[in-house]
Amino acid sequence: MKRYTLFLFFWSILMSNLLAQNSSVLSSGDWYKLATNQNGIYKIDYSDVEALGIDVSSLNNSSIKLYGNGRGMLPELNSSFRYTDLVQNSIQIYDLNNNGFFESGDYILFYGHSPDVWRFNESTGLFEHEINAFTDKVNYFLTIDSQSEENRVSQKPILQEATKVITSFYDFDFHENNLENLIQSGREWFGERFTPGDNQFFEFSFPNLDVTSPINIKTSVVARSLTPSVFNIQTNSNNINTISIDNVVTTYATEYAKMASGTADYNSSSPDIMLSINYNSSDNGALAWLNYIEINAKRELRMSDNSLLFRDVSLLPNQIGNYVLTNVTSDISVWDVSDHTNVRELFTNIESSVLSFNDSIDKIYEYIAFNSNAYLNPDFEG
Repeated sequence: MKRYTLFLFFWSILMSNLLAQNSSVLSSGDWYKLATNQNGIYKIDYSDVEALGIDVSSLNNSSIKLYGNGRGMLPELNSSFRYTDLVQNSIQIYDLNNNGFFESGDYILFYGHSPDVWRFNESTGLFEHEINAFTDKVNYFLTIDSQSEENRVSQKPILQEATKVITSFYDFDFHENNLENLIQSGREWFGERFTPGDNQFFEFSFPNLDVTSPINIKTSVVARSLTPSVFNIQTNSNNINTISIDNVVTTYATEYAKMASGTADYNSSSPDIMLSINYNSSDNGALAWLNYIEINAKRELRMSDNSLLFRDVSLLPNQIGNYVLTNVTSDISVWDVSDHTNVRELFTNIESSVLSFNDSIDKIYEYIAFNSNAYLNPDFEG
């Protein structure tokens, strides 16, 4: 009886998955494809909706839906989580005359993604990037559907009695170009090429840098040299790291090139980082390549543009953080965009160009502060 019950249980799970796959949201209705290529708030105007061929006469706001599964590549492991169908994303509709219909002057806002992702490594306390090897955009699908429940940006609950004041945040940037596949096989691609004696420069900028905290710089490189070779890394003319790479051998079926990486902390008094990479080898026929540069830095919570993405990594259970953002204007909004299916707006207080809000710091939440000049335009693909 126990085995029979277990059989029925697993059979029901299998059948529900099969039925879910056979009843995709795309199986009915009209769908309109659009794409994003960076993280930010995207705007769809009334004229955009009209140009797609959507009937805008008596178009009810509640019937407008946006679907998409977010950024990043599908996981390689079958055991890893993945969506079995497109999921509905949170959107906000600006209704000029508040009549519930999408008309001239109305528009749609949503948080769109870059195809690349950053993940926090709790063991190192650093963020690590993953470039999307297959696409340079993220696709979304707009549809008009009066049957399914709408998903709108909602207000996040207001929390009181903050236990920590947060005036800075952890930021990151990377440089990685997929220019060469060394053996014309496999998924590994590498960037800028070096020969012995070459020196190349790479620029980064972190506005309102917290100069009291070190910048972490990781450099990954590859070399094909018959003798041991070395990369010298300088930042703003300061030597910060030396990466040594073993030589290759010419024996059949051995590695074509050797890979190595190095990490260094560097204190900068300037928000502008000039990274110099020099390659040296006694093998005049040696070749080397940059894989990537990855930088983690801490910045002050201060607006210097029309939008700001930020997060805190305190990870304190049952604690509440009071975020304090300076140099703001009165029309700034803050969204929690950690989950594209459940985007929520924060209740904020603004006094004398200082914005503040409270939120839990039991996990890493991703926020974006923005004004109406920050809106990006998606690419409409029909």
